[in-house]
Amino acid sequence: MRQTGTRLAAALLGYFILIILLLTLNPFYLALPGEVVFTFQSDLNNLVSNLLLFLPVGFFYRLATKQRGAFLVGGVVSLGIETLQLFIPARTPSVVDVLANTAGAGLGAFLHDFISARIVISRGMIGRLRLETPLMGLIYLLMSLLWVNALAAENAPERRILTLLIGVIGAIVLNELFRHWWEKVDLRVIIYASLTAGAWYFLGTGFALRHRGFTLGIGLGVMVLTAVLTSLPQDSSERRFERATLKKAFPFFFLYLSLLALWEPFRPLTAWHWILGFTDSISETSMQSLVPRIEYLAAFTILGYLLAEWRGRSEIPLRRDLPVLFLNAGVIALVLEFFVGFQVGPGASGIRAAMAILSALFGGTIYHLLRAHIRFLLRG
Repeated sequence: MRQTGTRLAAALLGYFILIILLLTLNPFYLALPGEVVFTFQSDLNNLVSNLLLFLPVGFFYRLATKQRGAFLVGGVVSLGIETLQLFIPARTPSVVDVLANTAGAGLGAFLHDFISARIVISRGMIGRLRLETPLMGLIYLLMSLLWVNALAAENAPERRILTLLIGVIGAIVLNELFRHWWEKVDLRVIIYASLTAGAWYFLGTGFALRHRGFTLGIGLGVMVLTAVLTSLPQDSSERRFERATLKKAFPFFFLYLSLLALWEPFRPLTAWHWILGFTDSISETSMQSLVPRIEYLAAFTILGYLLAEWRGRSEIPLRRDLPVLFLNAGVIALVLEFFVGFQVGPGASGIRAAMAILSALFGGTIYHLLRAHIRFLLRG
């Protein structure tokens, strides 16, 4: 895989570990424990969640290093997290969680080996990578966004409007990919595109067990939309079809990002105000609001990826693109915080704006690392 693939996999591994730390160490309020206790209690949902949570860790560890030991890495990271939870009063460290996380990392490594042994990249596939892989990278990032959104919507089903918008964006990208893969679009291609969109959506929303009706309804809608879009005649002659696809996706993405920033969008208005952090109190509500914050940062990661891909045709190196990404993401983040500052609640957040900008820079970096790896494959 060489250095290009290693750097890309390592960046993705670090990103997933960061998300895990944010999920498991919130609310980051530390206190000395009265006693050191690890519980052995758990339930099926918690067990499955912890197993799936560490699956990307094992997968990207194997992809980045080609080394054995994913079990060990998963176990060490999980044990470190559970140990830190001893000092977080709102958390309960669990031996079962460590075992489930360790097994999840091992399963991720096995999944990597299973896929690697069965995928053979032909000359034709490599030739298409120059056009298609950046958009496929976007599909994977959108799947992770669906996953976080599903977690956030578990206790707030009204957030399904955000799920719907993510689904529309995915349908737009997938239908363009399928229409590019096949010169002649027939019923078989339309069915393949629709089924792929359904698989993408339901894999991404796998945690949405509490609201199966919403999940199923939106998923079927995404499949139908993908089928309809795929059946429409091609309306762009541009060889590099990323821009044509992004033009269609951007309006829905910016609507999604705006609603996400202003959620709940119909809160009463007040005088403009701001705070440095996320919230001005440590409470159970801060625990409940963590996942929406992660969704916001994940959305800005995708924003950075989209902005970098939009400029990708100019072949600008990362060191020159980062200042432009910083400026664009900074303007968007600050404009959104400006409007949030008028809503009743904590108000605009300096930390949230800074972390959103950093997330966008990371998303742009992922695009550049992916593009560099594609070039390596094409040279090979």
